[in-house]
Amino acid sequence: MPAWLQKKPQFAYRGLMLDISRNRVPTQACLRRLVDALAALHYNQLQLYTEHTFAYQDHATVWEKASPMTASEIRQLDGYCAARGIELVPNQNSFGHMEHWLRHPAYQHLAECPDGFEHPISGWRQFGSTLYPDAASARFMAELYAELLPNFQSRQLHVGGDEPWELGQGRSAERVTREGKHSVYLDFMQQIFAAAAQHGCKPQFWADIILERPDLVPQLPPEVIPVIWGYEADSPFPEQCRCVADAGFRDQFYVAPGAGNWNSFSGRLDVARANIQLAAREGAAHGASGLLLTAWGDNGHHQAWATLYPPLILAAAAAHGQNIDDTTLAESIDTLFFPEQAPGNGHALCQLGRIDACLPQPSPPTSFLHSALFADEAGRQALCQTTTPSALEACRQALDAIDTGPLDAELQLAAGLNRAALESCLNQPPTIPPAQLQASFTRQWLHHSRPGGLAESLSRFTAQ
Repeated sequence: MPAWLQKKPQFAYRGLMLDISRNRVPTQACLRRLVDALAALHYNQLQLYTEHTFAYQDHATVWEKASPMTASEIRQLDGYCAARGIELVPNQNSFGHMEHWLRHPAYQHLAECPDGFEHPISGWRQFGSTLYPDAASARFMAELYAELLPNFQSRQLHVGGDEPWELGQGRSAERVTREGKHSVYLDFMQQIFAAAAQHGCKPQFWADIILERPDLVPQLPPEVIPVIWGYEADSPFPEQCRCVADAGFRDQFYVAPGAGNWNSFSGRLDVARANIQLAAREGAAHGASGLLLTAWGDNGHHQAWATLYPPLILAAAAAHGQNIDDTTLAESIDTLFFPEQAPGNGHALCQLGRIDACLPQPSPPTSFLHSALFADEAGRQALCQTTTPSALEACRQALDAIDTGPLDAELQLAAGLNRAALESCLNQPPTIPPAQLQASFTRQWLHHSRPGGLAESLSRFTAQ
């Protein structure tokens, strides 16, 4: 056991939430390897973030192309986790982020905006993403819980509830005008909490919407667990933790920093480190009971699987009140994740994790190079106007300084994708032919993950 894991943890619950709803569903073997690593790092909770990737018996239309987790697989994984001291907590988003359901005619009667809506960031979307907050939607979610929850030993359930983007734009517009968006939101979430409680589960939920109205936080049921998320170095954990603790949830809320690796090829390591340390420090100061590291897969899940390793270790250290240096981090990565290979992968991951910091961030949480590779020509030119040729060249030199030759093939791919993005910005011919990069991406994907979602992720390479 490393010295930084020998201290008493600051949080009773130390978990990972892994996104399995943005194209990538890991294989059972990959999940078991992950559970082994979590146990070695003294985590005691795992959640698989689910929108549509559980194989509900009567809803194959929603998941048939996603290679979902089946009930049998969940039960097997649940037992594997329990044998290693880890609680597999069921997770099913239950209000927003329901677009994989609401795009299908059979479910559009449940939508707030059945005919599409204006997303505040990405513009018009053809299909709704948020449930219409009425009793029929609550009953629908309760029916899903009835099938999902018996596969878990855990008596907790993360019901989501974040980012109901179009709430008040559609069928609930009159009610929202009359009562206010946050009151309507809270009323529906109360129904969701009750549905979880009917199955003997204590609900966790994302606290972002309720924290927009701090005066409503005391109206939450006393048994719920607010989960405060934020993914940047300056996320407002101090104010939000204080608000939730002062409302009566001291010792009963989680902080949820980010792994910093989505919308990137090689991760944003310095952002992840600062974000994790901030969440742990403020969570501990205000009595949080849990730290839940979140690893998302927005916009194609193109990041190397190995980019999860540094933040996993950093979050484990932070949960024990530690902030380890890069040398210790690199050594820990090699020991835990590459035990049969020569040392060096950990150091390379740390170096690759700083490539994104060479260039301006288009908007959080994104990276310049991920955005550039998948942008059309006009979008790429607009991105390049936010930096200089000399900065792009300096970034290329930093990437070239990383010797990927002896490294794991997945790290070579991460470096190759970053290099392809830089070459497109510098108007240089590609060092690696695009078809070769895509073939390598496919191989690495299938090494860790199921085939469902791969075609959609690959489509980004040819869409621009």
